[in-house]
Amino acid sequence: MMDEQSAQEREDSIVQIGGAKPPIGWAARQDSLAAVTGLSILLVEGRQPPAPAISNNNSICHAFQSSPKHVRLCDPYCGVAHERAQAAKGPVAYRCHAGLHCIALPVPLERKRPLAVITGRAFLTTADYRELCERFREGDLQELLSAELFQNVIFASRSDLDDVARRVLEEAEEYQASAPPSTHEEEPPTTTTTPAVERRASRVREDETRAQTKGFNGGGIFAPDATLDEACESVLRLICNEHDISSAALLLLEDEKFACASAVGEFRNRPLCLQVERKDPRMLKAAGKAMPLIVYESEEGFVPLPSRGGKKGVKLAEAYPLIIGEEVKGALIIGDEHLSDETRAQISETCHRVAFPLEVIRLKEELERSASFADRIQLFTENVTTSEPAEAYRSILQHSTELLGAERGSLLVFDEMSNELMVKAAVGARAEVLNEARVQLGQGVSGTVFQEGRPLVVRDLQAAGVSPAPAERCYKTKSFISYPITIAGRKVGVLNVTDKTEGCYDEIDLSLLESIAPQMALALDRAEWQEKATQFQLMSITDPLTGLLNRRYLEERLMEELNRSRRYEHPMSFMMIDIDDFKHYNDRNHHQAGDLALEMTAQCLKSALRSADVASRYGGEEFCILLPQTSLSEAKIIAERIRRRVERTRYPHGKNQPLGALTVSIGVSSLAPGLDTPETIIRAADRALYLAKERGKNRVEAYEDAPPESPISNVPKEAK
Repeated sequence: MMDEQSAQEREDSIVQIGGAKPPIGWAARQDSLAAVTGLSILLVEGRQPPAPAISNNNSICHAFQSSPKHVRLCDPYCGVAHERAQAAKGPVAYRCHAGLHCIALPVPLERKRPLAVITGRAFLTTADYRELCERFREGDLQELLSAELFQNVIFASRSDLDDVARRVLEEAEEYQASAPPSTHEEEPPTTTTTPAVERRASRVREDETRAQTKGFNGGGIFAPDATLDEACESVLRLICNEHDISSAALLLLEDEKFACASAVGEFRNRPLCLQVERKDPRMLKAAGKAMPLIVYESEEGFVPLPSRGGKKGVKLAEAYPLIIGEEVKGALIIGDEHLSDETRAQISETCHRVAFPLEVIRLKEELERSASFADRIQLFTENVTTSEPAEAYRSILQHSTELLGAERGSLLVFDEMSNELMVKAAVGARAEVLNEARVQLGQGVSGTVFQEGRPLVVRDLQAAGVSPAPAERCYKTKSFISYPITIAGRKVGVLNVTDKTEGCYDEIDLSLLESIAPQMALALDRAEWQEKATQFQLMSITDPLTGLLNRRYLEERLMEELNRSRRYEHPMSFMMIDIDDFKHYNDRNHHQAGDLALEMTAQCLKSALRSADVASRYGGEEFCILLPQTSLSEAKIIAERIRRRVERTRYPHGKNQPLGALTVSIGVSSLAPGLDTPETIIRAADRALYLAKERGKNRVEAYEDAPPESPISNVPKEAK
């Protein structure tokens, strides 16, 4: 059996030919060259991966190589790079499926072994990087998404790749001329100095000096592992210190707007923006001339000065664009006057140098932040489950604020009787004052957001033109999100979060909030129904004997859940449950024993279900369960769990039943084409229940398992 499994694994895997160790002394040369150029270099003897010697591997490549499933994507590229390089007898450039650029070239390291080097593994454009990020976030590569994925992402230019390929060949030729006979053991350290070694050391020192002034950490301006905020502050600090500038601001493009990332002098603590497009020809022209664009400050922000005429009575400033390709990614605004042309050229060069690394850091942080969405959403869904209405509101708010890093928040629910919003839960400072407070529709932030039905994301109150909150509320920040909550198109409430622990709220936070909106709406809907049930003492929607919800409530919820599932494209399933031979049990043991059996069965259902599931007594000995966001396969597992629990429960007269125990049969159906109304869903589950009875009882059947010729029709009760 083991041999068969191993053979199958070998057949399913990518055939690997490489694996030999590098020649003596080559690994050290390769590591040094990779460190100087900042690119990845790997030596291959056949297919790759694995490679015998990898220097400075791109962490994205490592993720693919470590995944048996995804490494297949690399095989048509790096996998055959050795073969292509040997066939071409020279460099072969290619772009892989991930958007990384590489050069493969044969290297004359040993006479007996045809070796090749793959170098680069770098992004040449942020567009390629962004495209791959989207695949990690929402596409076919979501399984690979992790923090380790971004530990060493490499960026370069085409000239960098050509340069490292040339250097690899020079190193290989020098190695071949001076290396000892080939062996597979590493060479011990030696202190012998030869002219070739001295020439190489001199070249390495020159390259190290060049790397310090180039590189993708802005030429040494900020640390390689710096955050975007830290990198922006470092850039601004360096420019101001080197050129004795007192007032400056660095603005970066975010969602088609230029937002201030760092500022000093008169620009500090001010809302700043720049009124230009990402492909503004004036900014591109200024960057080409290595000179700034003259701007003036208006009510809308900094505006380019007209090419003719000019503006009288306005304060002028200089805007130095940060350009990547043909797009403006940011701008450095300098308020100081009388800068020399030489100084302007130096500042322009610095902006050119830092534009690419700043954009890379921004994209990396954006994706790293998105990487935790799935886990956080799952945790949120698991936590917003409760039984008491008051606790449900508090739970929704608590986990929402934790998810969004908010120290304060409030949850308001629409009261149809008073036509007002009522605060159902509040956390943070002054929370006790807010509880049970009321807000008129159209008044204040919450009333306006509810009425308009659009979320409001504010980074800064003053910049957004929003009236400041009363001083007694003591908010720590000027940033907040107010989000309207809807259920099947019906507006039901508003969630507010503020006092973010780090930074300001932005579109990424809004995306996270929109991701949990369906779960939040479901929990709020459940809380709303539970509260209504409490207010009316459950008299209209519960079964007095079992305590389960009744048929009337179930049918209303089923219609709502179908609408929601269709709208958000969620699965939904439904169960019909019937106690086997209940008439025999009731007739033999009398109605009091039958009532107790119904109560015990209801308890079995409650204990086996999730909090989001809706269990009801449909009538007589029949029960129904609505399973939101549940596929048919998942529903069958839950149904089987219920069946076993009932079978193992010790009913007072269970042993006298025809099957030796009191049991249930269960029919399951799921939302699908042709099964998209309450009537068809219920009839399909009833049909599956009939099949369970027909096939021996005490079993679970799904409607998909029904014979094709069996139509959905009402099932005779006599069959049950």
